[in-house]
Amino acid sequence: MMKVKLFEECGSELLEDAINDFFEKEEPMSIEKIKYQVTPWNTSDSGLLFSALVVYEKYDKDDLLQVRDQVLDDINYGIKNDENV
Repeated sequence: MMKVKLFEECGSELLEDAINDFFEKEEPMSIEKIKYQVTPWNTSDSGLLFSALVVYEKYDKDDLLQVRDQVLDDINYGIKNDENV
């Protein structure tokens, strides 16, 4: 199931830190797409608001281990049956 996470910060470094913290906390996941946007913020000042929209799918670690094991089995089976190896 795909999920969406929106980040907004007043500085690009703060946005980058927030996204990296989220990735570290939420792993494992596959990222479908990331969209960035910069908009004027606080019109009396010349500030900018940095936004990012992340579309992702979260995985259970046990499911990923099963997929990894199946992929390794498939690779090893292919190597054993390849006459050129």
